[in-house]
Amino acid sequence: MTKSILLTTVAALVAAATFAIADENHEIIEKVMKEGLKGDSSPMAKVLEGAATAEETTALAALVKTMSGTKAPVGDQADYEKKVAELIAAMEAVAGGDKGEAAIGRLDKAQNCKACHSQHKPKD
Repeated sequence: MTKSILLTTVAALVAAATFAIADENHEIIEKVMKEGLKGDSSPMAKVLEGAATAEETTALAALVKTMSGTKAPVGDQADYEKKVAELIAAMEAVAGGDKGEAAIGRLDKAQNCKACHSQHKPKD
């Protein structure tokens, strides 16, 4: 009896830890989307339009970088990591001063919501 209680307790703790990690990932991803990428007046829109200050661009790069190490809500983890890494790299290049057409085009492509949502956003 004691062994089954111990196994049940361990299973419950593992499940709780898994949900806590999933919640943390969700919170990070949601924060980046809502505070950084979503909308026509978002910091990302301002960066892509060339209207963001250096401070706003640096702050957005720091926000986007918080997605590093998050887990894919659904879909292939390696594909998700590749997309996140490209978004971070493209954002850091622009924040580092590269405002050229190629760098802005790279960032615009990397921040494309649908490209990531179609494969990694859970269906409601």
